[in-house]
Amino acid sequence: MTFKPATALFCTLTAITLALSLGASPLRAAPDDPASVEDETAAFDASALWDEVRADFDLFYAYRDRRGFDADAYLNRVGAYVTAADKQAEFRRRLNRATYAFTDPHLGFGPSDDQDFNVIPTASDLQIGYEAGRYVVLDVRAGSAAMAAGVRPGWMFTHAGDEPVDDATRKVFDPLIDNPSDAQRAYAATLLANGRRTGDRALGFKTADGEAIDLVLANPRNFAWVVTTQPHIETRWIVQDDGTDIAVLRINNRLGDNDLIIGFDAAMRAVLDADGLILDLRNTPSGGNTEVGRSIIGHFVEAPTPYQMHERPSLEREFGVPRRYVEYVLPRRPAFDPKRTVVIGGYWTGSMGEGIIVGMDAAGVQTIASDMGDLLGNKSDFTFAGGAITHSIPTETLFHVDGTPREDFVADIALAAADSDERGSDPAIRAALDYLSADN
Repeated sequence: MTFKPATALFCTLTAITLALSLGASPLRAAPDDPASVEDETAAFDASALWDEVRADFDLFYAYRDRRGFDADAYLNRVGAYVTAADKQAEFRRRLNRATYAFTDPHLGFGPSDDQDFNVIPTASDLQIGYEAGRYVVLDVRAGSAAMAAGVRPGWMFTHAGDEPVDDATRKVFDPLIDNPSDAQRAYAATLLANGRRTGDRALGFKTADGEAIDLVLANPRNFAWVVTTQPHIETRWIVQDDGTDIAVLRINNRLGDNDLIIGFDAAMRAVLDADGLILDLRNTPSGGNTEVGRSIIGHFVEAPTPYQMHERPSLEREFGVPRRYVEYVLPRRPAFDPKRTVVIGGYWTGSMGEGIIVGMDAAGVQTIASDMGDLLGNKSDFTFAGGAITHSIPTETLFHVDGTPREDFVADIALAAADSDERGSDPAIRAALDYLSADN
């Protein structure tokens, strides 16, 4: 196969626009920003503030009782832990730390400071899994510092700094959880592998051949900012050995920017003669909004088509009346044949990116993906202490139209890793090309 030159739309944005376009999981304010500086003179009643936070959490957190542990018992421990803080900033840090037990990147308390871990998946380049006592690199983000350093899926993650990873993961939950679950260990290890908001990471690995390697990697938050300077959409062409032209549309973390609607329409007009189309959503970790999502899916449907289900547990908790509804996508022009289309995703496909893949699946488009970002539900933002503490919380659960929770969706072709394989090549593009070359 051969490659044609890439084209790009919407190249460089101002810093303000960049910050706004990151969508559901933005890069947090820098430590010296006014929003993240503690007011030492502010009145602070830890017990009253916790009662307010707990009431909203219990009512509105859609996944409160779906994370595999006793939420009531855990939150009682959290209450004792956070109310022991003597300053509001420490109270906020403890609250944020307590959210890690729910293994939900959509859940957090801000504004962040240097003591917080990087926001995942936005400011991350390593995804770590845990099984049978081993912490395994599941995927490495394309273009990142970790990829450039040669880290590959299948490596063992052994040390965070000088500390064995198993000890470090326990400390992430101490003193709230004595024996973390496998999912919690994997989540904590991913936080550790991607480091805190400032500074490089000193990480230890063991390769597939058993070689111990120590690396110092740049902070993945740096790469997250690089992504904001990349084009909204990149178009490239791949000429298959049989002469067919395949267009690849890659979106660079702009699913929260409504300007992408116009940009994507233009990109579609430019690829209408393609023999096949690959929609690449592997670089959309920060989520976005449903207007952008529906605008994209609309190019691949011929009639009004359901694309996701919503459920709002707070209404049943408060009134005893459940609410579930189905959201539809309507056709848009120019149209492209869904049978000649593949959509690909991976661990850096978050929230609205996950929703688009689920919606494209409902529309009959072939899906190829590893596990994705698992940013749960549809989130809302709350504030406490006169706006000094912010709270990001999923208030709706989301489902495929067949009833599968979005976080449990499995693609038509399920990959172990989507950004990189053990050789550093691109497994998702290879699988998509194979599918489009086959007689489907």
